[in-house]
Amino acid sequence: MDITLFSNLLRNMFHVNVMYISPDRENLRLFEEKYCFHSSLQPMYTEQALSYLTESMHENIFYEIIDTLQICVLFFRFSDQTFIVGPYIKNNCEEKKIQAVLMENHMPASYIHSLKLYYSNFPLLSVAHMQNTITACINAFTNGSAEFSYRRLHGFQETIDARPLFETEPLDYDELYRRYDVENHFLKMIETGNTRDVMTAYSEMIMSPKSPHKMIDSAVYQNPIISLSIVRALARKAAENGGASIVEINEITQRAAQKITSTHNYTEQINYTRSMIRELTEAVHRHKIHFGSYSAPIQRVIEYLELNYSQEISFTHLSDMVHFTQSYLSKTFKKEVGVTITQYIINIRCENAAQLLKDTNLSIQEISNFVGYPDNNYFVKVFKKQYGLTPTAFRSNH
Repeated sequence: MDITLFSNLLRNMFHVNVMYISPDRENLRLFEEKYCFHSSLQPMYTEQALSYLTESMHENIFYEIIDTLQICVLFFRFSDQTFIVGPYIKNNCEEKKIQAVLMENHMPASYIHSLKLYYSNFPLLSVAHMQNTITACINAFTNGSAEFSYRRLHGFQETIDARPLFETEPLDYDELYRRYDVENHFLKMIETGNTRDVMTAYSEMIMSPKSPHKMIDSAVYQNPIISLSIVRALARKAAENGGASIVEINEITQRAAQKITSTHNYTEQINYTRSMIRELTEAVHRHKIHFGSYSAPIQRVIEYLELNYSQEISFTHLSDMVHFTQSYLSKTFKKEVGVTITQYIINIRCENAAQLLKDTNLSIQEISNFVGYPDNNYFVKVFKKQYGLTPTAFRSNH
């Protein structure tokens, strides 16, 4: 049986850590390093205790460890392999309970925030649901009808003497701050249109090292779809802050969302996300090159004109959109762009018409209607004034 496939299946279903114990039991040591907040509070999460428990377990039994902090781990044996599922929690974090744990174990109050962060790293799961789902998966893999019983193991606690179990100096939250700095740096790369460094910044963010104080990835980030949705939302806002067209941003992110949800392959999902980030950053970069010297209201007017050039443009709507009077908008637009709004519309329509004349066999009338000139004769007049040639002559020359 493919043990890796079985583990990945459970991991994707529960969005929680799932591992099988390697012959050298090295991953038990790694489990302790990553998930054990402190061995005095969680003696059952140490390499030694886990090794003893898993060696002593029986077939067809789900064992659930519930430690002093009410963090849970489920382990069971299947196909001659021992699997560990978790950590996970059954209830939300309550500050009063944390305070009680701290006082009972002679821990200083400064550990409240650290414990809250620790709790937030784990998904909220029902053990009954997990048992039923795992049993169904086992039966699907074996074509059998296995039945499992359940045993709960409450964390055994070492005798606590009068000595404080923990150092009392302030906790170091540098890694937490560093993680946010890395995220902000990544978003800044998008916002500034830095196409050269944005992918490096993204790689640094998703490959951020684990904190020595167990500030591990939050439970919400263990779900790939949720994690990538968060990245997509943040990247979208960064591109918007960078001035990119909202319509283009929406098109890029919607296309990425469709691709990401169409596959269950995490590598493909990451690749689609990378492409989205690259496209958003390029959109900001183009915007800054073409419109970076314009004020925000004029940028918005230009974006509207380029999206709606083929329609009848209302000057009243344009001025209301940016909260200017028509007179002030006209003066400001001419000052910043160098041409009037009317001339800008003519430029866009004629540029698109010229492209269609070169690239298609559409009739002059069809092109005229398409770019916003229902009157073909008027279109010919405007086009000739713009390019010095009639549309027919322009097509012949190109």
